[in-house]
Amino acid sequence: MDVLTIIIMLILFILAMIFIFSTALLTPYIGKKNFISVLMLGLVVGLVGGAFLLSPIVDDIPDFTRTIVEESVEGTDLMELDLSTNGNLTQIIENISSITGVQNVSYEGITIKINENFATDNDRARFINNLNNSNENISNVEDRGEKEFFVRITDGGDPQSVLTSIYQTFSSNTYIHLRYTSMKANATVAANNITKIMSAVGNSGAVILNVTGPTEDQIATINKYVPDKTNVILISGILGVVVATVGFFIDSIFTFTSKTKKKSRKTSPRDKIKRKTVPRTNKKSSKRDSIDIFNDSFDKSSKQTIGSNKNFKQLTESDLKSKNNSDSNRKKKVSGIFSGINKNNKKDVPKKGSNTNGTSRIRPKRND
Repeated sequence: MDVLTIIIMLILFILAMIFIFSTALLTPYIGKKNFISVLMLGLVVGLVGGAFLLSPIVDDIPDFTRTIVEESVEGTDLMELDLSTNGNLTQIIENISSITGVQNVSYEGITIKINENFATDNDRARFINNLNNSNENISNVEDRGEKEFFVRITDGGDPQSVLTSIYQTFSSNTYIHLRYTSMKANATVAANNITKIMSAVGNSGAVILNVTGPTEDQIATINKYVPDKTNVILISGILGVVVATVGFFIDSIFTFTSKTKKKSRKTSPRDKIKRKTVPRTNKKSSKRDSIDIFNDSFDKSSKQTIGSNKNFKQLTESDLKSKNNSDSNRKKKVSGIFSGINKNNKKDVPKKGSNTNGTSRIRPKRND
């Protein structure tokens, strides 16, 4: 399932919930006695939407999780493979090694299974000895019991030639029938490209048995919290009932909340301040030509003069010099005026001991 399909299915589920809500809003027309019918409608639509719209999305969550994890993870993963012995084992290993992102392919040997046990221990020993000497790429043959043997291959040995030697040994030296052969290998691959590598390995004649590493660990951790399909359907039904209930009582809820807000509303300190206006500046107030000084219109008014700095001019150095010159001239004029007044006063004041006629003043004697 691609991303577009998932988005469409989610939109359809949301539309189903909107349908439930809008149906519940018809309470004034259908009456509150039909509350049970509205709940049943929400339950049925929710269950159907969960079963046909959300469940397919849940099935694809692991794939999306893998894609997201691969974009951020680093390191390598170990992929356990089961190689088909019906084909050329050497060619299969070479094909897997050539896949982009595969760093190494390692193998140990070939497992063989027989139909029945050997008649005697000598027959068993002779079979193992013949198998060891059948090919130079065989390092050892291990008897694992339960009619199973493991043919260990030397490092860098040709697995296809070993498989051919096994078939020849069974056909010429024993009377025991070969049940099946199998070979396992381990591939070290890049963790951030594991999905494409798995697809390419599957087309190369190998079966992926297990994948371990940081990618699978993170995916397993995320998938623990993903609900299964049954829980998703039940949750969808409950969600439909909740939406129907909210739509049914939405009017009562809004009425209750509005009353609660009115009761709990408190006057702010700004509302308690007495409104003051400047005459002939406010156009919105009840008084003509006045402005509210707490309103923004006070600052924008062309008539306001309180705190106005429209005629402000910044003083320059030349302004300061002219001001100093004018102050000094003013002081000279004032001092000249006062100096003339002082001279006139000195002329008019008579000398001590003389009168205005120029004759000396005689102080009469005091009679004791």
